[in-house]
Amino acid sequence: MDKGADIAVIGGGMVGLASALALRERGLDVVLCDPSEARARTSYGNAGVVSRGSILPMASPALWGKLPSYLRNADSALRLDYAHLPRIVPYLAHFMAQARESRWREAAAALIPLTTAAYAAHERLAAKAGTTDRLARTGWIKAYRTDAAFAGAALERDILERHGVAFTILDGDDLREREPALVRRYAKAMILSETGSVREPGRLVEACEALFEKLGGRRIRGSVVNLSPEADGWTIAYEGGTLRAKQVVIAAGVASGALTKKLGYRFAVAAERGYHRHYKLHPDSPPLSCPVLDTGAASIIAPMGPDRVRVLSGVELNARHAPPNHAQIEAASREASETLRLGGPIDNEPWLGSRPATPDGMPVIGLAPRHKGLIFAFGHGHIGLSTGPVTGEIVADLATGRSPAVPITSFAPQRLLGLPRLF
Repeated sequence: MDKGADIAVIGGGMVGLASALALRERGLDVVLCDPSEARARTSYGNAGVVSRGSILPMASPALWGKLPSYLRNADSALRLDYAHLPRIVPYLAHFMAQARESRWREAAAALIPLTTAAYAAHERLAAKAGTTDRLARTGWIKAYRTDAAFAGAALERDILERHGVAFTILDGDDLREREPALVRRYAKAMILSETGSVREPGRLVEACEALFEKLGGRRIRGSVVNLSPEADGWTIAYEGGTLRAKQVVIAAGVASGALTKKLGYRFAVAAERGYHRHYKLHPDSPPLSCPVLDTGAASIIAPMGPDRVRVLSGVELNARHAPPNHAQIEAASREASETLRLGGPIDNEPWLGSRPATPDGMPVIGLAPRHKGLIFAFGHGHIGLSTGPVTGEIVADLATGRSPAVPITSFAPQRLLGLPRLF
């Protein structure tokens, strides 16, 4: 058995790494448990957007009108693998039950304190990790190809405005003047000026790993297979050995459900798979200054340097370890080639990762209701990289008996307990 620790953090993505770092800075002896390298984690493949406006869950009221096209896999925003459908029907039922205006507004009100704190937490983390040059308030663009599509997003703008999220509306000509790299004609665009972005999120993940080790944190590269509560702590069984810790943080993304189920907690969390691929910009193209969400293609194009971009696909609902299906990223890449002047692809194969998504679009952050010394921090969906650093600070507060600076009552695990687990 390995020597004991004050606390073990299970999961090495942005949430887990930020938690491990914050706990180490509080003086705790921390062991980080994760079997993979940085590239294998979902945080690595993120668009890098850190937006105060990321308060609107995927379960929007507009889903009802789009449901027929989603079910036919006729919309690039979502691809459903029907072989996986029996396992996610319960999740989808709860997900669609959230697709009401009242629930959308409630979720936004719960998420706004977390997203408001996100950029400042990223600044603090970047200063410690030496990655300040990769973080900037670039803003980001939501582009609409038609006036009808823009009009259809009126509720989103109303909710953002009610929560004081700054944005500017541009017509197509003004957008082209602001962002000359865009060659596609758009009818309207919403510019969220408060938004920051992380260039090459994988570099941030790697820098955080290095910082954790520099601060004396310990690593175990192996999958945790079991957690056993003891009178004075926990025994953590992993591939290759066991570890004793006084407290445990479960921040393992989509893998969290397998661990929580063994302890009697059944969470409705699904794997939202997503793909990306990098492309060189054409030598004659101006650089892209900020991430762009093309709402017509349901894909994001994010600058990863002055001469290259990352193209990101919509959501694929499938088994976490199912073989990749490149249909969405190929479609997104075709659309991107008509949006920017692209050169050739840089990657040999598209990257694939799985976001841990809850039906209500909010993370699970809080103390386990039936076990002392167990903290949950997972289910961040599309905002894991964005809110990972502030979540880490919240976890450190919970572990040391402090009241978190950000309200987390709405993220309590109790709200999802009793729903079926869907991994």
